[in-house]
Amino acid sequence: MMPEESNGETISSRLYDYLESDSADEASAPGLVFSSLLEFVEDYVAPVLRLPADEGPLAWCPSWWAHPEALARLAALWRAFEYLRGDASLGMSVWWRDHADPHMRVLRDPLTGPFAACRRAGTHIDQPPLQTEAPPAGMLDHPAFSLEAALAEEALTAEEIRNSPRPWLGWIALTQPTLDDGTAG
Repeated sequence: MMPEESNGETISSRLYDYLESDSADEASAPGLVFSSLLEFVEDYVAPVLRLPADEGPLAWCPSWWAHPEALARLAALWRAFEYLRGDASLGMSVWWRDHADPHMRVLRDPLTGPFAACRRAGTHIDQPPLQTEAPPAGMLDHPAFSLEAALAEEALTAEEIRNSPRPWLGWIALTQPTLDDGTAG
């Protein structure tokens, strides 16, 4: 099943709209260094996180905003940057170690990153989204997979589901076939 709306709106445009509407609220907050994701990428990521001079094995696409995964990862980087830069002692080191380095490693991976096809083609290439199929009816209606299902069970609260050390056990029990004679299948 392709995740595209009937009105032609793509995941990229919906994700972009979501991030921009969220960004507008944050941009009005005092103290942001970069007021938008675009500003963060153009004024910080692009000049600071460069590719090797010979273009080496790393990938990048100038149309980064057209890649849903890149858009989501770069937005996460921007938000983490704005949050962590306020910690004068370790904030930026934590940002580099826990956010920038891992996300940029994935983004610029020449074999599996979201820009890999663009690097091979030498121009922007739209990548199709992952294909999905609907699960069997009721399969994900267990509290381990749905907050709505968890709240529907009177014995469980949202907090109990969130704090459960093994929420998958209930799903396993639910999905195990049993035979009429009472033995497990």
